[in-house]
Amino acid sequence: MTSINRAIPPEIQPIEAFALAKPRRDVLSNSIPVFYFDNPYLDLIHILLQVRTGSMYQPEKHVCNFAFSLLRESSAQFSPQEMSEKLDYYGTNVTVNVGLECVQILISVPKNNISEIVPAVADFITFPEYRTENLRIMQDKEIKNLAYNVQKTDYCSWRIMWREMLGGLFPTVSEFATADTINNLTKSKLKEYHSECFCAENVSIFVTGNLDSHMEDVIRKAWEPIPNGTPSPALPEIPMSVNSGRLFYEPMRNCMQSSIVLCRLSTGYNDNDRTAFSVLNTLTGGYFSSRLMQNLRERQGLTYGISSSSTYFGKQSIFAINSDVNADRTQEALDSCFEELQRLQEKMVSDEELLMVKNYMAGIQLRAADTTVNAMQKFAYWHRFGLDETEMFRYLTNIKKVTPEDIHSLAKKYFSHNNFTQIIVGHYFANEKNE
Repeated sequence: MTSINRAIPPEIQPIEAFALAKPRRDVLSNSIPVFYFDNPYLDLIHILLQVRTGSMYQPEKHVCNFAFSLLRESSAQFSPQEMSEKLDYYGTNVTVNVGLECVQILISVPKNNISEIVPAVADFITFPEYRTENLRIMQDKEIKNLAYNVQKTDYCSWRIMWREMLGGLFPTVSEFATADTINNLTKSKLKEYHSECFCAENVSIFVTGNLDSHMEDVIRKAWEPIPNGTPSPALPEIPMSVNSGRLFYEPMRNCMQSSIVLCRLSTGYNDNDRTAFSVLNTLTGGYFSSRLMQNLRERQGLTYGISSSSTYFGKQSIFAINSDVNADRTQEALDSCFEELQRLQEKMVSDEELLMVKNYMAGIQLRAADTTVNAMQKFAYWHRFGLDETEMFRYLTNIKKVTPEDIHSLAKKYFSHNNFTQIIVGHYFANEKNE
């Protein structure tokens, strides 16, 4: 038997492009598509409901978050305590994630318990009966969270970003939260919103685990009662010039750090530039060895961390660089960010650095789909943009094709100083002093 020397790492192999397995597809009687990802070794069944709604679609501030976050406490058959005990007894977890244009409800349930618990869960998700006492509890909690958050520079910088980037087209997102906007919610408002948005036309279902015909029948019967209705419309596009080049400063005394955000509207998920721009983003601030991290953290010690990212919605995205920096060196941090953006416009990235970034991105993509649960969630994300399991192959293939010339061209296209809205919360002006 050949012994293995554990002190010698295995040889690194290049990552080859590949496609994920194609899920089985079913369509319920109400036209809801169901995608099955089979895994005979996974007895914890995961059911993901993806609803085409979110804070960009809500008619009033907070209503989407409250309507979906309170579902567990809104069973018509059981009290909140009874429902909580029932979920615990059957080892079931229900989590809700509310996004800009999508709400995800993930149900994790042991295979042997699916018949006992899924119908009850489906009932409170589809036909909730909101309770005043639970609404009041959540309102009090959110008001306390808000009072705490408005004292944090990073929270305040991000809410300014949403206000300025959305250009007035989505006031229920860009409007600042207050105790009044939270207290304005009522049971009837939640019920009306849920009835309008939670219809078969807005729902897609994704399931993974050790599946059989009985479980598929349970799932079918649980979700076919979702009524038909009016699908959510396509989101309007925000003018690309909105607030470009403007500076927004919000002073906050007695803080040791300032929060900075540089942001702009950018490429959509299905745009031709998207893959190459994602490489540019990673190179700029998307991983620990990025240009911004090397400059502001490693060389100058201005911050513990700085990052850049893209948030996709509709046919657009918001690209943002954000960091918490030493308050007395805020201007230095801003100048350093723009120096790195300018350097990418003026000088070609080396083949060696670009290869390292592309290998990192390929590895992250593999890790994001290394289990059937992760693969299902990636597929659900792609499904939002009309894509399927072949997106993995396209993404890995297109990353390899990105050249230094592509990075240089995109940097000149997107990274001009005048394209960025600057947001500073904390200390900025030279004559300000911590008190």
